[in-house]
Amino acid sequence: MRSSRIRRVAVVQVLALTSVVLALPLASQAASTSAPAKPSVITGAARVTGTTAVLSGSVNPHNLVTTYYFQYGPTKAFGTLTPTVTLKAAGSTAEKVTQTVTGFLPGYHYQLVARNEDGVKPGHERVFNPKVKTKKTGFVLPKTYAATPLGGTFILSGTLTGSKDAGRELVLQASPYPYRTAYAAVGAPILTSATGAFTFRVANMRTSTKFRVVTVGTPSVTSFIVPAQVQVRVVLKVRASSHKGLVRLYGTVTPAEAGAHVLVQLEKPPKEEQNETGEKLGKLEKPGKGGSEKKEKGPTYATKFKTVVKPGTKAISRFSIVVNITATGRYRVFVELPIGPLVSGHSEGVTLHAPATKAKKKKKA
Repeated sequence: MRSSRIRRVAVVQVLALTSVVLALPLASQAASTSAPAKPSVITGAARVTGTTAVLSGSVNPHNLVTTYYFQYGPTKAFGTLTPTVTLKAAGSTAEKVTQTVTGFLPGYHYQLVARNEDGVKPGHERVFNPKVKTKKTGFVLPKTYAATPLGGTFILSGTLTGSKDAGRELVLQASPYPYRTAYAAVGAPILTSATGAFTFRVANMRTSTKFRVVTVGTPSVTSFIVPAQVQVRVVLKVRASSHKGLVRLYGTVTPAEAGAHVLVQLEKPPKEEQNETGEKLGKLEKPGKGGSEKKEKGPTYATKFKTVVKPGTKAISRFSIVVNITATGRYRVFVELPIGPLVSGHSEGVTLHAPATKAKKKKKA
């Protein structure tokens, strides 16, 4: 009797424990369904064109009817609200939402806010800070430079580009021929204009030199190398002769360049384009350039006579030649130099006239 009673008590206890275990998931489920279900909100990106922005985000209504709106403004206080919109679906998945606003400027704060019967839930606050494309700092310089006469002034003008081009301090650096020494500053630094423009002037050029422009400060920016060639100075003089057509061409070369070749050259005007009938054509316009003209070609020169530079003093050498002028035109003297601290140069042109020829008389029949 006693043993059977003990078995009945044990069975009752087991059944009681089983009922408790089975009841735990049901209680847990009941607790989860009764928990608050405020919307889940994420504030998204802002797509901005001018001052018009499309604000985006996502809202999970958690199976409740949910409304949303955006708030935005220049500070964290926002100040402007968009119209309230009701989500079309009240499911349990996140819904993408957007609204278009105007008067939206860089630096504005914005936030997505949603509400249902369990409460209000704001998304995280965001700030519109557009990426500003900064111009790369660099130099714009001419591609070619005319040779500078001996003792003349070399002028280097250009523009500094970039986001910080105005009022920037620049220094000019130089390495003279034979360009083996390190670049050293020439003169005092200068400041760029409001548009980044600048001009350096180097007076009394005596030897060909390579220049470059460098910005002062960190980070430093260096221009490409600018070769400044210094031209030998040539002076041409003319002395008439008692013989028709013969003239003496003489002059000086500075500095002394004894043995250099002297070429007496006749200027030839550029050829003008002609049509099939031989008529000269005017300047042509390039298609689509709104009246831009063809670039005119400069004169060319034909060598008529040759001689060499003769020794003179330590500073000056001389040349002299007597020539027979058979063609009227503008002549110049070109002094040809090998590679060195100075480059070849030429004199100013002078007009020389060939003697007039008498027309032959026709013999009578």
